[in-house]
Amino acid sequence: MAFVIRKFDYTESLGEKLKVIRHSAGFTLSEMAVKTKIRKAFLKAFEAGDYAKLPDPIYARNFLKVYVRALGGDVDYFIQQFESECGTCDFTKNVHLPRRRARALQFLVASRFVKVFFIGCIGLGIVGYFGYQIRAIISPPILLVYEPSDGILTADALISVTGQAGENAQVTVNGVEVLLSKDGTFELDVALERGLNVIAIESTKRYSRPATEYRRVVLQQDRTLSLSK
Repeated sequence: MAFVIRKFDYTESLGEKLKVIRHSAGFTLSEMAVKTKIRKAFLKAFEAGDYAKLPDPIYARNFLKVYVRALGGDVDYFIQQFESECGTCDFTKNVHLPRRRARALQFLVASRFVKVFFIGCIGLGIVGYFGYQIRAIISPPILLVYEPSDGILTADALISVTGQAGENAQVTVNGVEVLLSKDGTFELDVALERGLNVIAIESTKRYSRPATEYRRVVLQQDRTLSLSK
C-alpha cells in the first residue's frame, strides 16, 4: 500500500498529526479500528486529544504504537509527543477517579471529643447556675415560729406571736405586717376570741412563693354572773 508523504506542521498536536496521516492514507476510523483491533472510541480519543477517555497511559502507549505502525508513521516520534502532552506517569489516570466520600467518623478525632466534652460541661454549668439562681428566687423564704405552740389552750385574751424570718423577707400575722429586727426576729401580740383561733404567719420575698405557718390556739374563759341581792 502506498502512503502519501506529507510534511508535518510541528505546531500541530498529536491528534491532528494522526488525523492527517489517516486521511492521507485514505482510511476511516472504523476501518482503522478493524485493522488494528483497537476500539474506535480510543482511536477517536487519540485524534481529538481527549486523553481522559483513554485507558491508563501504559496501555494507551501500546495502542498508539499499534495505530502508528498501521498508519506507517514513526512510532518513537509519536510516543515522545504523546508523553509530552499526556505525561510520562503511568498512574495519571487515577486523578480522574471520583473521590470517595469521607465518612463522618473519620473527622471525629480525640481532640474533637475533648472539645465537645468541655463545651458540654460549660453549657451544663451555665444552665445549672441559672437554674439554681431561679430556684433561689422563687423558693419560699425561711420562716420559724417560736411561740405559740400549735394547739395550745390559754385563758389570756392576748397571745404573743414570736419567730424569725429569712433576710429581706416580709412577714404578716393574720394579714398584719410585722416589723423585723436586724437579725430577722419578730414579735406581735394577737387578740384572741373565745374558742378556736387560727393564727396565720406568712413570710414572702419578691418573686418568691410564700412560706406559711399556722398556729391553732383555744381561748378558754369562765362565764361568771355577778348577782346582786
